[in-house]
Amino acid sequence: MKVLQQPLGPVQANCYLVMENHHAILIDPADMYPNLEFILKENECTLEAIILTHAHFDHISGVDKIVDAFHCDVYLNPNEFDFLQDPDLNSSFAFYMDVTCVAKCKPILEGKNTIAGFDIEAMYCPGHSIGSTVLKIKDCLFTGDVLFQGSIGRMDLATGSVSSMKQSLKKLVQLDKDYKVYPGHGPSTSLSQEKKMERKFKICRNLIRISAFFSYMRRGDKKWMIYYKISLRMRLKKRQAIFILLCRIKNFRLNFERKMIC
Repeated sequence: MKVLQQPLGPVQANCYLVMENHHAILIDPADMYPNLEFILKENECTLEAIILTHAHFDHISGVDKIVDAFHCDVYLNPNEFDFLQDPDLNSSFAFYMDVTCVAKCKPILEGKNTIAGFDIEAMYCPGHSIGSTVLKIKDCLFTGDVLFQGSIGRMDLATGSVSSMKQSLKKLVQLDKDYKVYPGHGPSTSLSQEKKMERKFKICRNLIRISAFFSYMRRGDKKWMIYYKISLRMRLKKRQAIFILLCRIKNFRLNFERKMIC
């Protein structure tokens, strides 16, 4: 199986061209894929389907152009069919744009699907949006805006949910096989690498709780209770946020911080 990655559109969302045995699919086209006709001809493939991990504007902007040119089917989690023609739901209004898509979509259902000659397992992973879907094709995960290299998707757009994102990430962590991860933005990574990162975050989070607790307790400062409650609510955070929190704990040594963060 051959996977080509191409950032497209106003915010450079990753579009993936997946080819095997004369079949081809596009995942999340934010614009017309450059030289698509030539690439398909060179690899003796026919574009048969577009699959969307979710229906935010930066992942659907090129759908109509490609459907008009190649007459292929479009698949999407049915929970987001309404997003295609609603700029509020697809978040284009939030970025001062008005993006809609008129293509008629077919549902991609949770579990095993056979689309355009590919065996695709769809994992519904809400959090970034209500219909965010991770696509498992052989040893590859196309994670959309659920999981990035060293980070996760934002949850403050329409239908986003922190609690749903937590459950979705748990679902990915529980996969017992290592997968190549192709995210919606940024470079590719692997599931094992992101699991290592998740364990580092857990270690740092626990150190923050313990250090803050004893630091404020020793000083008789009632702030320890507030700080402890805040730290209990922490989950996956970016390295910078953890570093700032660690620096605010006065009794935490700088050389130990560097050891844990780097």
